Amino acid sequence: MGLLLDLGYLSAALVVSPWLLFKAASDRRYRDRLGERLGFVPASEKKTLWIHCSSVGEVNLAKPIVARLKKTRPELQIHVSTFTLAGRENAVKSFPDARVSYFPLDFGGSVRRALRRIRPVAVVLVELEVWPNFVRRCAKDGVPVAVVNGRMSERSFGRYRFWGWFFRPVFRRLSAVGAQNETYAGRLREMGAAPVVTGNLKYDAAISFDPAAEERSWREQLALGDAPVLVAGSTHDPEERILLETYKRLQKVVPGVRLILAPRHLDRLEEVQKAIESAEMKCYKKTQINSAGAADGVILLDTVGELSRVYSAATAVFIGGTFCARGGQNMLEPASLGKPVVSGPSLSNFEEIAGTLVEAGGMRVVDNPVDLAGALAELLRDPARAREIGAKSVEAVRAGRGAIDRTMDLIEQSLLKGM
Repeated sequence: MGLLLDLGYLSAALVVSPWLLFKAASDRRYRDRLGERLGFVPASEKKTLWIHCSSVGEVNLAKPIVARLKKTRPELQIHVSTFTLAGRENAVKSFPDARVSYFPLDFGGSVRRALRRIRPVAVVLVELEVWPNFVRRCAKDGVPVAVVNGRMSERSFGRYRFWGWFFRPVFRRLSAVGAQNETYAGRLREMGAAPVVTGNLKYDAAISFDPAAEERSWREQLALGDAPVLVAGSTHDPEERILLETYKRLQKVVPGVRLILAPRHLDRLEEVQKAIESAEMKCYKKTQINSAGAADGVILLDTVGELSRVYSAATAVFIGGTFCARGGQNMLEPASLGKPVVSGPSLSNFEEIAGTLVEAGGMRVVDNPVDLAGALAELLRDPARAREIGAKSVEAVRAGRGAIDRTMDLIEQSLLKGM
């Protein structure tokens, strides 16, 4: 099976090799530390727990897990791997005492090399990073693997089920699976796993700053004053163009309204800047704003890791990935800060969270871009009402907490018991 997988991966790589070569030459993300992706990761001499996080969001979810382990298992060396450059940079910053690397490509040789160098006593996969060669090799080497905060969207479930003959044996090899809710648990169960519902770790993410102080700081730094502010977080194409049209409409009905755009991927900054300028608006990149501030125009957030703090300055928040086929981005960050959230209808990645916030009255889902300006104007014109709605989000977030305790029990019982 491993050989067949390698042949399949190699064939696919050959087909797309011109594109890969172009990307490697033009985009740092595709050539950064290639040795790590081939399994040449930092070697460990200590008893090591390997925690894999795909990107920035999963790294943030791992923070309370690592914090707990440092208290309960101080003898463990933690190795954190990621797929993305932004995720790796966030992991280095977040876990100064841990070993950090890219996750190896799922070729047999890369996986064997990485496992041989790290020598983990167990592996934790955050959300659903189940790679066939990796899981198969861990099982062969006697390394238990657990999925925490597991989720499987309806779209992903359809793909896994279509290839069920191949993936069910992979899922059966998992030592434990903690699912966010019963819907995801049912899908994982059908794929051969034996999940338990542990809840969603996103609810337990702690705010590591003073929201009121952060709001004052950002409003001063960006020269926002007391203006109503719309923060559009983690946006994708074509959402920036939709928001710029919406902003034009808002300017006619909400005096002094400001817009902060935060694209999900920073490699799109130039594209988004051109869109702003094509809409005949000034564009201010956050890193280029000087002491004079940005008195008008659109502010473009061009940094990594600051969005959650920028949300503190918002009167209302639009969540990206919801007016395109992305399935939404994390709306719990602004919700936990007491900000009213508005989104489009594409929410497959956050079905349960969005449903909870909508039911609590802290979030509104708009079916089409035409109605977006109206929904946002109601909040931006009445900051007191916006705070009222945001408070309902905070209550919903607090009610959802507790997943970290259940997740740590799962890790201890299924991976670390007897060690």
